[in-house]
Amino acid sequence: MITEEKVWLKYYSEEAKNAEVPRCKAYDYVIEQNKDRLDKPALHYYGRDISFRELMRQVDACADSFAALGVKEGDIVSFLSVAVPETIVAVYALNKIGAAANTVDPRMDVGSIKRMMQGAGSKVLLVLDVAFSKLLPSLEELNPEIVIVQSAAGALPVLKRLVKASSVKTKVPYGDKIIRWSDFLKKGKSFTAKEAPYVGDALVAITYTGGTTGRPKGVMMTNDSMNAVSMNFIYSSLFREDGDRFLGIIPIFSAYGMVCGMHMPLCMRITLVPIPRFVPGEIGKLVRMFRPQHMISTPVFIELLIGSREVQKLDMSFLYTLASGGDSMNEGLERKLNRFRKKHNMKYPLAQGYGMSELSAAATFCSNHIYKQGSVGIPSLNVTVGIFDPETGEELGYRESGEVCVTGPSMMKGYFNNPEETAYVMRTHGDGKLWIHSGDLGYMDEDGFLYIKGRMKRMITRFDGHKVFPINLESLIVDRANIRNCAVIGVKDREHSQGHYPLALVELLPGTDAEKECAEIREFCEQNVEERGKPVAVVPVEKIPLTGMGKIDYRALEKQYDSYNY
Repeated sequence: MITEEKVWLKYYSEEAKNAEVPRCKAYDYVIEQNKDRLDKPALHYYGRDISFRELMRQVDACADSFAALGVKEGDIVSFLSVAVPETIVAVYALNKIGAAANTVDPRMDVGSIKRMMQGAGSKVLLVLDVAFSKLLPSLEELNPEIVIVQSAAGALPVLKRLVKASSVKTKVPYGDKIIRWSDFLKKGKSFTAKEAPYVGDALVAITYTGGTTGRPKGVMMTNDSMNAVSMNFIYSSLFREDGDRFLGIIPIFSAYGMVCGMHMPLCMRITLVPIPRFVPGEIGKLVRMFRPQHMISTPVFIELLIGSREVQKLDMSFLYTLASGGDSMNEGLERKLNRFRKKHNMKYPLAQGYGMSELSAAATFCSNHIYKQGSVGIPSLNVTVGIFDPETGEELGYRESGEVCVTGPSMMKGYFNNPEETAYVMRTHGDGKLWIHSGDLGYMDEDGFLYIKGRMKRMITRFDGHKVFPINLESLIVDRANIRNCAVIGVKDREHSQGHYPLALVELLPGTDAEKECAEIREFCEQNVEERGKPVAVVPVEKIPLTGMGKIDYRALEKQYDSYNY
């Protein structure tokens, strides 16, 4: 059996096979990994280097200030921020004292932001100044004891000009309850925080995902899960040298960004180059500017890099690891990348991987010579991947397609305050182990390489990697008086080689003015749905087809509207 043989272990050294997940907090692992190079840069932030010594000094000062506010072990502080240095500092500061960060995407609609912050029950909120206006309508209902407001340019004064030119000015009503980051830090000057003991499954951060069933849920990442992923990359055979640069373009409020885009590079003795606001079209400019040795991206961002004018004549031999995740890359794009790689003197092939937020982002990877075109790589060191028949639950053999399931210490603790969904995704098998059910179809070859063939779930992935959850749109639309039924499906993106957009199909009650109703639905979505989740069109249909079990036949609709011209 695949899970017993673990043929992929042949690619690991004996030292790696005997290694154990570090038994320490995420905060401690960063220090331990860099204790002999504290004066080397941990962050490079638009021209300013912040050493590991300085970073951890700021972390300790921030921990003192949180403690001075009464934040204690087990508490949750909600974030509405991005990857500015202060946010990175705050995540590790909370971990030091045993508290956790509830990270919310500032781009989300106001209702979702309120719901996610309310669910965490946070008494302390950390908000980026340019995102404050989104929080303001919910402040009275959230009723925090204190709101800490970060400046988008706080870590680097020269950025103030850029922020002034590119951001909407937000008037923040500072006072006793709403304070600046600098004033927050003053509160810890005469206070020493008590460091929390290591607990393996202690919560470090909550990030949000649609999971495998559609509705956004809070994924609970722990000390062990974050450290396990970082350790996996340390033993991954990726070529690296101390002081290499890692370009962090994945948002920190995602599991992918929190673990693979922040914690992992810092633990690998690599300098993190955080990008607070990544604009996909500027990827070539960023690569040319920062000349990173490593970066994790998505297939579409890689496609944009290939077409970027800024790198057409650039010798990119400096880029050792160009990794792709978040969605499967089609083989046509992979072939295009390989031609680009050779033209630009890149030594190593695509480091494609596979993972989920529920697995703290990463479960498999390709690295350097460990690579097969079309594959998402071999399982990480402490990860076991199995292929199971989705109907019978029986484990399948090599090259047999089934549901991809994963077990290991990188698994999430569960969905925050959602035991039902947790039980659906995390299931105990006959071997007594707890497994994550991915909802993805794939197979494994005789060398241990995993291939992803498609999704069992209905989640729609846009060209930029953003996930759209049909059930949310359906719930909003079907609630209207003139709607009998609604189905949201994904239709191909006509402007990019990959990705889909949501298309809403509506079955109207007899006598309804279809043109007028669809126009009103579009307007309703404009006002109530986040920008990236809006349907490209609302189409009236005579009858939404059903399966023999009385469920909407989404496959029939997807086939029918596969070439829909929106």
